[in-house]
Amino acid sequence: MPRIRAENIAEHKEKTRTDILEAAQELFRDFGYRGTSLGDVAAKVGIGRTTLYEYFSDKEDIAVSLVEEELPKLLHRLVESVPSDRPYAEQIAHLARGMVEFVVTDPTLGLILHRDIPKLSSEAQLRVRDAHTEFAQGFAEVYAAGVDAGELRPIPIDLAGRFLQDLIMSAARALIVRPDPWDRMDEVISSMEEFLLHGLAVGSD
Repeated sequence: MPRIRAENIAEHKEKTRTDILEAAQELFRDFGYRGTSLGDVAAKVGIGRTTLYEYFSDKEDIAVSLVEEELPKLLHRLVESVPSDRPYAEQIAHLARGMVEFVVTDPTLGLILHRDIPKLSSEAQLRVRDAHTEFAQGFAEVYAAGVDAGELRPIPIDLAGRFLQDLIMSAARALIVRPDPWDRMDEVISSMEEFLLHGLAVGSD
Protein backbone atom coordinates (compact mmCIF):
# COMPACT_ATOMS: atom_id res chain seq x y z
CA MET A 1 0.00 0.00 0.00
CA PRO A 2 1.39 3.47 -0.94
CA ARG A 3 2.75 5.54 1.90
CA ILE A 4 0.23 8.09 3.18
CA ARG A 5 1.78 11.56 2.92
CA ALA A 6 -0.80 13.42 5.01
CA GLU A 7 -2.85 13.04 8.18
CA ASN A 8 -5.74 11.29 6.42
CA ILE A 9 -6.69 9.78 3.08
CA ALA A 10 -8.53 12.88 1.82
CA GLU A 11 -5.57 15.15 2.54
CA HIS A 12 -3.21 12.58 1.04
CA LYS A 13 -5.21 12.53 -2.19
CA GLU A 14 -5.37 16.31 -2.37
CA LYS A 15 -1.63 16.61 -1.75
CA THR A 16 -0.83 13.98 -4.36
CA ARG A 17 -3.01 15.70 -6.93
CA THR A 18 -1.31 19.03 -6.19
CA ASP A 19 2.12 17.41 -6.42
CA ILE A 20 1.24 15.94 -9.83
CA LEU A 21 0.14 19.32 -11.18
CA GLU A 22 3.22 21.08 -9.79
CA ALA A 23 5.52 18.43 -11.25
CA ALA A 24 3.79 18.63 -14.62
CA GLN A 25 4.03 22.42 -14.64
CA GLU A 26 7.76 22.26 -14.00
CA LEU A 27 8.32 19.58 -16.64
CA PHE A 28 6.18 21.39 -19.22
CA ARG A 29 8.22 24.51 -18.55
CA ASP A 30 11.55 22.73 -18.97
CA PHE A 31 10.74 20.24 -21.75
CA GLY A 32 7.46 21.41 -23.26
CA TYR A 33 4.12 19.64 -23.27
CA ARG A 34 5.04 17.26 -26.07
CA GLY A 35 8.46 16.57 -24.60
CA THR A 36 6.97 15.39 -21.30
CA SER A 37 5.54 11.91 -20.76
CA LEU A 38 3.22 10.59 -18.08
CA GLY A 39 6.14 8.49 -16.88
CA ASP A 40 8.20 11.66 -16.42
CA VAL A 41 5.48 13.21 -14.28
CA ALA A 42 4.99 10.07 -12.18
CA ALA A 43 8.73 9.70 -11.62
CA LYS A 44 9.11 13.33 -10.54
CA VAL A 45 6.31 12.95 -7.99
CA GLY A 46 7.63 9.58 -6.83
CA ILE A 47 4.54 7.54 -7.66
CA GLY A 48 3.75 4.83 -10.17
CA ARG A 49 1.89 5.46 -13.40
CA THR A 50 -0.96 3.32 -12.11
CA THR A 51 -1.34 5.69 -9.16
CA LEU A 52 -1.22 8.69 -11.47
CA TYR A 53 -4.19 7.30 -13.41
CA GLU A 54 -6.23 7.44 -10.20
CA TYR A 55 -6.05 11.24 -10.47
CA PHE A 56 -5.87 12.04 -14.19
CA SER A 57 -6.98 10.11 -17.25
CA ASP A 58 -4.05 11.15 -19.46
CA LYS A 59 -1.51 13.91 -20.13
CA GLU A 60 -4.15 16.07 -21.78
CA ASP A 61 -6.24 15.90 -18.61
CA ILE A 62 -3.23 17.01 -16.57
CA ALA A 63 -2.52 19.98 -18.85
CA VAL A 64 -6.14 21.13 -18.91
CA SER A 65 -6.50 20.65 -15.15
CA LEU A 66 -3.39 22.79 -14.67
CA VAL A 67 -4.98 25.51 -16.79
CA GLU A 68 -8.25 25.21 -14.84
CA GLU A 69 -6.37 25.55 -11.54
CA GLU A 70 -4.12 28.48 -12.40
CA LEU A 71 -5.69 30.50 -15.22
CA PRO A 72 -8.73 31.82 -13.31
CA LYS A 73 -6.43 33.20 -10.59
CA LEU A 74 -4.30 35.00 -13.15
CA LEU A 75 -7.30 36.33 -15.07
CA HIS A 76 -8.92 37.52 -11.83
CA ARG A 77 -5.83 39.60 -11.08
CA LEU A 78 -5.87 40.97 -14.61
CA VAL A 79 -9.53 41.97 -14.46
CA GLU A 80 -9.03 43.52 -11.03
CA SER A 81 -6.13 45.61 -12.37
CA VAL A 82 -8.28 47.41 -14.97
CA PRO A 83 -8.07 51.20 -14.33
CA SER A 84 -11.75 52.05 -13.89
CA ASP A 85 -11.09 55.81 -14.10
CA ARG A 86 -9.89 55.57 -17.72
CA PRO A 87 -12.04 55.71 -20.89
CA TYR A 88 -13.67 52.36 -21.65
CA ALA A 89 -11.68 51.76 -24.83
CA GLU A 90 -8.48 52.16 -22.81
CA GLN A 91 -9.78 49.71 -20.21
CA ILE A 92 -10.34 47.11 -22.92
CA ALA A 93 -6.90 47.84 -24.37
CA HIS A 94 -5.51 47.26 -20.87
CA LEU A 95 -7.17 43.83 -20.74
CA ALA A 96 -5.82 42.94 -24.17
CA ARG A 97 -2.31 44.06 -23.27
CA GLY A 98 -2.35 42.00 -20.09
CA MET A 99 -3.47 38.87 -21.94
CA VAL A 100 -0.82 39.23 -24.65
CA GLU A 101 1.93 39.75 -22.09
CA PHE A 102 0.73 36.70 -20.16
CA VAL A 103 0.49 34.40 -23.19
CA VAL A 104 3.92 35.47 -24.46
CA THR A 105 5.86 35.54 -21.21
CA ASP A 106 4.39 32.79 -18.99
CA PRO A 107 6.81 29.86 -19.41
CA THR A 108 4.16 27.21 -18.90
CA LEU A 109 0.51 28.24 -19.10
CA GLY A 110 1.02 30.87 -21.78
CA LEU A 111 2.82 28.49 -24.11
CA ILE A 112 0.39 25.64 -23.43
CA LEU A 113 -2.57 27.91 -24.21
CA HIS A 114 -1.03 29.18 -27.42
CA ARG A 115 0.82 26.16 -28.82
CA ASP A 116 -0.74 23.03 -27.40
CA ILE A 117 -4.38 23.50 -26.38
CA PRO A 118 -5.53 24.28 -29.97
CA LYS A 119 -4.18 20.84 -30.97
CA LEU A 120 -6.00 18.94 -28.22
CA SER A 121 -9.48 17.45 -28.22
CA SER A 122 -12.61 19.57 -28.53
CA GLU A 123 -13.51 18.58 -24.96
CA ALA A 124 -10.19 19.89 -23.69
CA GLN A 125 -10.62 23.15 -25.58
CA LEU A 126 -14.12 23.56 -24.12
CA ARG A 127 -12.75 23.11 -20.60
CA VAL A 128 -10.08 25.75 -21.27
CA ARG A 129 -12.69 28.10 -22.70
CA ASP A 130 -14.70 27.72 -19.51
CA ALA A 131 -11.57 28.62 -17.52
CA HIS A 132 -11.57 31.99 -19.33
CA THR A 133 -15.02 32.80 -17.92
CA GLU A 134 -13.92 35.58 -15.58
CA PHE A 135 -11.91 37.33 -18.28
CA ALA A 136 -14.86 37.10 -20.69
CA GLN A 137 -17.22 38.44 -18.04
CA GLY A 138 -14.84 41.26 -17.17
CA PHE A 139 -14.52 42.21 -20.82
CA ALA A 140 -18.30 42.04 -21.33
CA GLU A 141 -18.94 44.28 -18.33
CA VAL A 142 -16.44 46.90 -19.48
CA TYR A 143 -17.72 46.75 -23.04
CA ALA A 144 -21.40 46.99 -22.06
CA ALA A 145 -20.67 49.93 -19.75
CA GLY A 146 -18.75 51.64 -22.55
CA VAL A 147 -21.65 51.20 -24.97
CA ASP A 148 -24.13 52.52 -22.39
CA ALA A 149 -21.91 55.54 -21.82
CA GLY A 150 -21.77 56.22 -25.54
CA GLU A 151 -18.01 55.71 -25.67
CA LEU A 152 -17.91 52.38 -27.54
CA ARG A 153 -19.51 51.21 -30.75
CA PRO A 154 -22.54 48.95 -30.17
CA ILE A 155 -21.73 45.65 -31.87
CA PRO A 156 -22.96 42.21 -30.74
CA ILE A 157 -21.06 41.19 -27.62
CA ASP A 158 -20.26 37.72 -28.97
CA LEU A 159 -18.66 39.26 -32.05
CA ALA A 160 -16.78 41.80 -29.94
CA GLY A 161 -15.45 38.95 -27.82
CA ARG A 162 -14.34 36.96 -30.86
CA PHE A 163 -12.67 40.00 -32.40
CA LEU A 164 -10.79 40.69 -29.18
CA GLN A 165 -9.71 37.07 -28.77
CA ASP A 166 -8.51 36.86 -32.37
CA LEU A 167 -6.63 40.13 -32.04
CA ILE A 168 -4.94 39.00 -28.81
CA MET A 169 -3.92 35.67 -30.34
CA SER A 170 -2.63 37.35 -33.50
CA ALA A 171 -0.50 39.75 -31.47
CA ALA A 172 0.76 36.93 -29.26
CA ARG A 173 1.56 34.77 -32.30
CA ALA A 174 3.65 37.57 -33.82
CA LEU A 175 5.75 37.63 -30.66
CA ILE A 176 5.90 34.04 -29.47
CA VAL A 177 7.66 32.78 -32.60
CA ARG A 178 10.57 35.15 -32.04
CA PRO A 179 13.75 34.09 -30.20
CA ASP A 180 13.37 37.22 -28.05
CA PRO A 181 9.72 38.36 -27.89
CA TRP A 182 10.70 41.46 -25.94
CA ASP A 183 12.49 43.04 -28.90
CA ARG A 184 9.11 43.79 -30.51
CA MET A 185 6.83 43.60 -27.49
CA ASP A 186 6.16 47.35 -27.25
CA GLU A 187 5.70 47.74 -31.00
CA VAL A 188 3.23 44.86 -31.37
CA ILE A 189 1.21 45.71 -28.26
CA SER A 190 1.09 49.42 -29.13
CA SER A 191 -0.18 48.56 -32.61
CA MET A 192 -2.82 46.26 -31.12
CA GLU A 193 -3.95 48.92 -28.68
CA GLU A 194 -4.16 51.54 -31.44
CA PHE A 195 -6.23 49.15 -33.54
CA LEU A 196 -8.56 48.54 -30.58
CA LEU A 197 -8.90 52.20 -29.67
CA HIS A 198 -9.73 53.24 -33.23
CA GLY A 199 -11.95 50.24 -33.89
CA LEU A 200 -14.08 50.40 -30.75
CA ALA A 201 -14.17 54.01 -29.63
CA VAL A 202 -16.99 56.21 -30.88
CA GLY A 203 -15.80 59.18 -32.91
CA SER A 204 -12.37 57.69 -33.59
CA ASP A 205 -12.72 57.55 -37.40
